[in-house]
Amino acid sequence: MGKKAEFDKLANSYDNWHADLIKGSGFSREYFLEYKVKEVARILTEKNFTPKNILDFGCGVGDVEPYLQKYFPEANIFGVDISQESIETAKSKGYKNISFAPLDENWIESDALSQFNTVYDIVFIAGVFHHAPKDEHFKILSAIKSNLTQNAKIFIFELNPYNPATRYVFAKHEKPVDRNANLLPPRHIKKILQNLGFRTSRSIYTIFFPSALKIFIPLEKYLSRIPLGAHYYILGEEF
Repeated sequence: MGKKAEFDKLANSYDNWHADLIKGSGFSREYFLEYKVKEVARILTEKNFTPKNILDFGCGVGDVEPYLQKYFPEANIFGVDISQESIETAKSKGYKNISFAPLDENWIESDALSQFNTVYDIVFIAGVFHHAPKDEHFKILSAIKSNLTQNAKIFIFELNPYNPATRYVFAKHEKPVDRNANLLPPRHIKKILQNLGFRTSRSIYTIFFPSALKIFIPLEKYLSRIPLGAHYYILGEEF
C-alpha cells in the first residue's frame, strides 16, 4: 500500500476522482462499490458462512463500509489504510460501529493489524495490490494471514488486465496514484495465496456490460469464467 503522500492529497477529492474515472461505464461509483460486497455476500451465503469480524484492508476514505454494514449487519467492521488523511476522512463520515485506523510505513514489522485486539474471519481487499510494489505483495498477505481465524476467507478484487476497456482507461488515467501502478494478472494473486497455504478459487470475472446494456447483466453469472470482465476477484480460504 505505497504512495502514502499521493493518497493523502487525494483523500478529500477521492469521490469525485473515482466518479470521473468510471463515468464511461454509465454506472455510478456506488454501483461498483456495492457489487463487490454483494459478491462477497453471495459466496458466503453459498458456503453458509456468517462473518463476525471483517477487515477492509486499504479502506481509503471508507466508501465501501456502508455496504459491508448493509449486507453483514451483525459483523464488526474494521478499516485500515496507509493514508492518514484518508482515515481521517473516513472517520469524519460518522459511521457507527465501524472502526478505522491508519497504518504507518512499518506496519508489517509492528503487527499493526492486531491493534483492534481481534482476529478476522473475512478480509476484503479491493483495488489495492495494483498500487503496491509487487515485491511487497507476499509480505502484505503474510502479515494479514497472521491475524486470521481458522477457516478465514480473503476476497481480493482487482482490475482485469485482459479487458481492453480497462487497459484503455488505465493507460489514459493521469492521477499520480496510478502513474506507477501495474495491472495484475489473476495468476499473480493466486500464486501468492497458494504459497501462503491458502486454498484458492478460480478467477471470477465480473462487470461485462456497461449501463447501456444493463438488460444483459443477469447473464454475467454465466460468463464469470471468461477473462473479459472489467474486474476479477479471487477467494483465498484458510484450511
